[in-house]
Amino acid sequence: MRFDVTHTTRFTFAEPCGYSIHQCRLTPRVGQTQRLLNWEIRTPGKGRDWTDGYGNMVRSFSLVEPHDTIEISARGVFEWVEGGPPYLAFGEAEALPPVYWLRNHGLAAHEATIETFVDDLRPRAADSADRMDLLHALVQRIAGRMEYRVGATTVEASAAEALARGAGVSQDFAHLFVACCRALGIPARYASGCVNKDKLAHVSRLGHAWAEVHVSDLGWVGFDPANGVRATGEYLKLGIGLDYAEAAPVTGRRFGGGEAAMEVDVSVDRIG
Repeated sequence: MRFDVTHTTRFTFAEPCGYSIHQCRLTPRVGQTQRLLNWEIRTPGKGRDWTDGYGNMVRSFSLVEPHDTIEISARGVFEWVEGGPPYLAFGEAEALPPVYWLRNHGLAAHEATIETFVDDLRPRAADSADRMDLLHALVQRIAGRMEYRVGATTVEASAAEALARGAGVSQDFAHLFVACCRALGIPARYASGCVNKDKLAHVSRLGHAWAEVHVSDLGWVGFDPANGVRATGEYLKLGIGLDYAEAAPVTGRRFGGGEAAMEVDVSVDRIG
């Protein structure tokens, strides 16, 4: 199956901005059953490409002339060949060992309420042979506690805040799932990207987020708790991190410009 991807981010400032600098994690990290047929990133200003400590490919660029708008776009086609593992698998060497992804950090920190939420699962977490069944049970537990609802949280919401509200979007579900895994001693990380939404109930035009969990003998396995499924070859990963703040597709800083508005439009369409 082939998919056409378009990812566009637009910033509009109330008044001219004198200087801005941005980082874009918009280059796909394809899995073993995926192939990137073409891909192009367009950004204004002066830029350079580099790889961060997690292995994410990053484009940085800056604008030094006054500007009141910025448009960042990525577009390309990827292919998923069915017949491999029933989950999105990666064969490249990892930049960091699994134990690193146990860090109790940021928006995916496991606070007391999350510890309580998973406390009865600790005996099962100690049994590596039961790992996949436990993770599926955790997905169902979160689904029973959380409602997918746009506007229930902001991008600054933590896993504990999302759990307290009982609602959120894919970012919140991913943060909560990652926090629960780490609370149980299971390495987990946040993944940002996009996915074909034809078979899924909860995918936003703003992009998508899921989690990756390290499972013995399998490596990193993707789980999409917002939709209650494992990530497959229809998911295109753009970045990983301990939380959203480290894996966001676009981040930046600026001087001036007054109030700012950001519009994001992401689409993944099957073309063959």
